Order: sequence, then C-alpha cells, then structure tokens
Amino acid sequence: MEIDIYNKYKKLGRGNWGKDLIMWKAMYTGLLTRFKEEEFTPFVEFFLNLFLDLPKARREGKPIIMHPFNYGPELFHAMGIEPLMQEIFSVGLAPFHLNEPYIDYTNKIGYGDNPTLCNAQRPLIGTYLQGAAPIPDLLFFLSTPCNSLAMTYQVFHNLTDVPMFNMDVPYWLYDEQYETSEFYDEKTMDYMVKQVKDLKNWLEKMTNQNLDIEKFQETMKLVNEAREYVVEFNELLKTVPCPVESLVGFGNFLVMVTKGGTTDAVNATKYLRDLAAENVKEGIAGVPDEKLRIMWPYTHVFFDQDLFPFLQEEFQANVIMDILGYYQVLPHDVSTIEKCYESLAKGTLDFSMIGTCRGPIEYYIEYILNFVKEYKIDAVCMPMQFACKHAYTMARVASEAIREQLGIPVLIFGCDPYDSREVPLEAIRQRISDFITQVVL
Repeated sequence: MEIDIYNKYKKLGRGNWGKDLIMWKAMYTGLLTRFKEEEFTPFVEFFLNLFLDLPKARREGKPIIMHPFNYGPELFHAMGIEPLMQEIFSVGLAPFHLNEPYIDYTNKIGYGDNPTLCNAQRPLIGTYLQGAAPIPDLLFFLSTPCNSLAMTYQVFHNLTDVPMFNMDVPYWLYDEQYETSEFYDEKTMDYMVKQVKDLKNWLEKMTNQNLDIEKFQETMKLVNEAREYVVEFNELLKTVPCPVESLVGFGNFLVMVTKGGTTDAVNATKYLRDLAAENVKEGIAGVPDEKLRIMWPYTHVFFDQDLFPFLQEEFQANVIMDILGYYQVLPHDVSTIEKCYESLAKGTLDFSMIGTCRGPIEYYIEYILNFVKEYKIDAVCMPMQFACKHAYTMARVASEAIREQLGIPVLIFGCDPYDSREVPLEAIRQRISDFITQVVL
C-alpha cells in the first residue's frame, strides 16, 4: 500500500468511535496494519471502508441494523440504514483468540456451553455484558439455518431492548421448474414475499421514513450487476488448475453479505472476477503445480488463518470452495417493484448456507454432488461442531452419498471452528495431513 493511502486510512481511524466500538476500532487498526504491506486493491478498499462505515453512520445519525451472516443487506442500503453483519465482529475476533475470554464469560454467566450453542454468535452476549459489543438501533435475524443463531439473537434483544424483526424461512422449493418435485410448494414464494414486505413496513415504521422506490430499483440493479460478476467468477473456478488460491472466493461472500446493492460491491466483485479471468488467460494457477482440489462444504476453521495456506504449501492443495464463500444467488428480473420484492425473497432463500441448509437433507446432498462433479473435486473435508446440529447430522449421510455415487474420499473431523481450545490447530492439521497422505494420494 502506498504510504499516502496508508496515512489517509490511519487518519480516518482516529478519534473517539464510542465506548461500544472500542473493539471494532481495534479490529480496524489491526486490519490496516496487516494491509500496509499489501497492494491496495478494490477489495482492500472495501474491507477498510466496511469498518469505517459504522462510526461514520453514528456521526451522521444514520440508523444501524445488526443482522446475521446469512442475509443480504440490499434492502437496508436502499433505505439508508447502515447494516452491521454481526459475525464480522464475533467471528472476526477468532483469528486473534480475542473471542475466547468472552466465550468463557458467557459460559460463566450460564448462557449455554460449547456443545450446545454456536460460538459464531455466542461471544456477542459476553462482549455486550462487558461493554465491548457494538450496540445497533435495530436487530434483524432469520429462523435459518439454526436454532442456536436465532436463540442468541433473541437473548441479545432481551438484554438490550433493541427493536427486533425475525423472518421465518420456508422449508420447500419455490422455483416452478421444480413443480413436479415432492419438495415444491407453490405457496413458498408468496409466503417469502409477504415477509419481505413486512420487513420493509417495519423498517419504515422504526426509522420514520418511506422506502424511496427509485433508490430501491437502483439498489437492486447494482446487486444484480455484482451477482453477475460472482457467477462469472464461480464459472472460472472450474478451470484446472484453479486460477485463484484458497479463500479468494470467500471475498465475494463478504462483499455481498455486507455491501450487496452498492457500487462498492460491484467494484470488489468485478476486481475478483477480473483477477480470475486474467489468470485463466495467462495460464496462472492460484496454487502452483496444483495437485489436489478440495471441497469444504462447511465454514472455515476461523481461528487458524494459515490452515489453507498450509495445505497449499504442503500438498499443493487448493480449497476450491467453502459453504459460505461459494455465493450462488443468481441475478433476477428487477424490472418492476414487485419483481424487486421477489428478488429479495429469492436471494434470501438461496443465500450462502440457507440455500443448502434449509429444508430436507436432499438439498445439501444434491448441492455437494453437483459441485464435486462440476469442479473436478478430488477430496471433501468437513469440519464439524456439535452445536451446528443440522450440519452435524447431515455430514455422515452426505459423505456416504459422495463415496458411493462418485467414489471421492471424504474426511469428517470434529472441532470448534471458533475456539482453538477444543481441538488445537496442530491436531486439525495432522488429521487433514493423514487423510491426504493415507487416503487421497
């Protein structure tokens, strides 16, 4: 990063951000230090601005809404409401192990324990009670993908009295191309659109402002443009060798879950698409001498930032996807206001982790089988925590389908992706290494 750009962002980070943003500011400072030696790309710019947007919204009197990792923020952006994807905070602490004292404190006060509630959200309770969590003006969450998420957000609501809206995500398929399927229900889309409109009405009431129709349509056009770049990026990942290294696709998810519907998202997704396209054109591999292509149909082991680089260096293995980073919401018709509402509904039903982890287990199995075939996968790795009960239950059945139908080896290993103390990184790396050397190679 050029020194003048670094100094600009260092200056923007100064000042008092507020007591509840002290930890948020510390995360920004850490990121800026990390990015100092890297090229200043549209993605780096996006990430730094993401942390600056929260104190800026406070200064401007802009309402802030906290939402989970599995919901796109386009309606919030259209209404001039600043979205705060909560897990950027609670999971963002994990690589530095700063979440662990708050996990312990949350245990100490009696809010569940490690096997029963997910540590992706649970530190929110401990950080709030110790004055370290950002406090929004509004709170939004969904019933999917798990009871753990929904319960933690409800506890936060009861502790803070922040006004809350909960969206119930339907179980069944909505697309008419599946109308002969046993999982199709013609009521699914109507049910979802109604809830989107209910959310819009609630936001209008809470903020005392009406949705600007022109701004709404422009926002939906921008989210479509970004989705088109992501679709193209995902297609480029099918190239052998893969044109980008592990974790690059996760950038698309971060952009769409925080900035979907903005020019920032368009610029960042275009940059990642262009990077992959240029590497394909030049014959450049994300992992030099790629030998293995791994599917990772669960979340990262977030406390180990160097796990995927370790696999790249030791085994020339590229993790082509993870369940969040493989963002797969398609562009939609947004030519009318009603179509815009339908696009929001479809985007929610197909969002990362929701599209695969709601409804019957067949959704998840079909998703994995199709990906393994289309992306020429050599092995599948699934880190599993007991608190993620739906995925924990599906893993064994899905692994059997992968082995029986495609003959691809699967590793399921237990850990807590957010707490290094349950299964340490050395044990995780050894387990994966043994799998690769003894089973895959």
